[in-house]
Amino acid sequence: MIFPRGKIRVKPIRFEISNITNLATIPHVSGIYLFKDPKDTVLYVGKARDLRQRLASYLRSGSFVLPKTGLILKRASSFEIIVTATEKEALILEALLIKEYRPKYNVVLRDDKAYPFLRLDIKKPFPRLSIVRRRAKDGALYFGPYPSAGAVRETLRSISFLFGLRACSDRSMKTRTRACLLHQIGRCSAPCVDAISEKDYGDLVRQVKLFLKGRTDPLLKILRSQMEDASEALEFEKAAILRDQIHAIEKVVEKQSIVADIHANWDILGLARSRDISTLAVLRVRDGVVQGQEIHHLSRVIGETDQEILSVFMRQFYQQSPVPKEIILPEELEDSGPISEWLFDMAGRKVFLKMPVRGLKCRLLEMAKTNAGQAMLSAERQHEAWREKAGIIMAVLDLKCAPERVEGVDISITGEELPIGSLVAFYRGQPNKKDYRHYNIKGVRGTDDYAMIREVMLRRLARGKERGDLPDLFLIDGGRGQLRQAIEAADSADLSGKFDLAALAKETGDEGEKIFRPGSSKPLILPRHHPVLLFLQQVRDEAHRFGINFHRKRRDSKRLCSRLSEISGVGPKRQQALLKHFGSPTRVREASSEKISKVPGISKELARTIHEHLINAEC
Repeated sequence: MIFPRGKIRVKPIRFEISNITNLATIPHVSGIYLFKDPKDTVLYVGKARDLRQRLASYLRSGSFVLPKTGLILKRASSFEIIVTATEKEALILEALLIKEYRPKYNVVLRDDKAYPFLRLDIKKPFPRLSIVRRRAKDGALYFGPYPSAGAVRETLRSISFLFGLRACSDRSMKTRTRACLLHQIGRCSAPCVDAISEKDYGDLVRQVKLFLKGRTDPLLKILRSQMEDASEALEFEKAAILRDQIHAIEKVVEKQSIVADIHANWDILGLARSRDISTLAVLRVRDGVVQGQEIHHLSRVIGETDQEILSVFMRQFYQQSPVPKEIILPEELEDSGPISEWLFDMAGRKVFLKMPVRGLKCRLLEMAKTNAGQAMLSAERQHEAWREKAGIIMAVLDLKCAPERVEGVDISITGEELPIGSLVAFYRGQPNKKDYRHYNIKGVRGTDDYAMIREVMLRRLARGKERGDLPDLFLIDGGRGQLRQAIEAADSADLSGKFDLAALAKETGDEGEKIFRPGSSKPLILPRHHPVLLFLQQVRDEAHRFGINFHRKRRDSKRLCSRLSEISGVGPKRQQALLKHFGSPTRVREASSEKISKVPGISKELARTIHEHLINAEC
């Protein structure tokens, strides 16, 4: 069975729980089962080696079930099964369905953020290192992942200092006419102004690859050889630079925690549990060096065993993260066979799952467990602090429940030009940027701010109704009129009462900012430093910032295209080609005619005309 990307298109077999009289109709095969509520919302997705045996343990009269399972069965009205050829296929399909449906009762990797990599595009003549969050199959080299953005930025700074690879983007390099400040302080070799040949730059790239792979011994050997050659050729300045570079690399190597031989390529998983949250620490060892540690939190883990938690975590984690040669585990997995096969498919080689009882790996495992415990305590304290604040917000604003998820809505417009709706999301008081959204206003003419709020809310509610991901509280930027539009949008979507609404109006005079709530005739005015007001202001200001930045980019692009359209021979296609080539309207305006002529489809004569027209337009 092949599982395509995107939504799963596999025909399930449906059963009504109330009509299940003969479990013998369910086959003794591996597969997936999905419990659904009366509204056909997926509550839980599970896999089984034997579907009939697993479902019989849930549905047979008198069977003992865990409290969480009992809650699922109480809310479920039907279930569906999908038969797979092997248990490994069931494991893969389960992970895909959980990702698609986000069921309420499945264990979820809450902080499924992507850890940063360093990307080196070796296909280009002058490669640069860049920080990315996803590893793609694009022919580039990827190093990492690194435990934090701070760690990867520090590595990037070290490489800039030691080797001088360019830091500017491809578009910036195309438009640059003189070397930047980094070149002047000796941290960039400036290929943008031909200060280094492609061959010599290639030597730097090879040195960077050795450094990032941890192969510092051969790198130092190459640099010492170059230093000796420079000294013999009486190039003492070059020899001194190489000597300083060698000393700097040696200092970096001293800071590395070398724990094993160069072939060690391990992930060590430490687990700590408390209440309904489990914390895992992933200690990464690459080429014998401890590269760092990642912390992840799993929620909804009531009733699951340690083995089940580890299995769920690995299936979610290694969909995005590179698979090492060995994974060191604190417990043996019940489904280690299918997981080993799946990891083999992901990595293209055998992956060993080990449970050490003594030695170095056991000591590293204990370290990972200790770190997981410390991270869990820290997360609990942070969660407790938010729970207390959320309780205050609930009481002060008279909400139905303490808000875990809050979304802010704002409109950005200049005159009647390019109105933009922006939506930001906060989870437990922290920005959740993967859920930020922009909305290009489509159905409103002029400056009707009320109608724009209504359109944005209707579009967000339609998506939320389909995916089941509505927040606990919507905060609207505006006053009573904007709030009324949001209420009407909720009524139109048949979602009235499913979430709370509030609006925050900016201060006029010295009376303070006003908070409007449905059903209240008078606004609520809180002291300036009240924690509830400060949080609402944070959400509102973030929505405003997010919308303004995007609106400014669209407005600048439109104005540039308007000026370019005045030039004979520059139509929409060439306008888009210019923007795509240079990356922004500012860079198009700053580009020389020579740089513009390198854009596909633009001749040297037309490039001179464009350059002169834009200069005169600025004047």
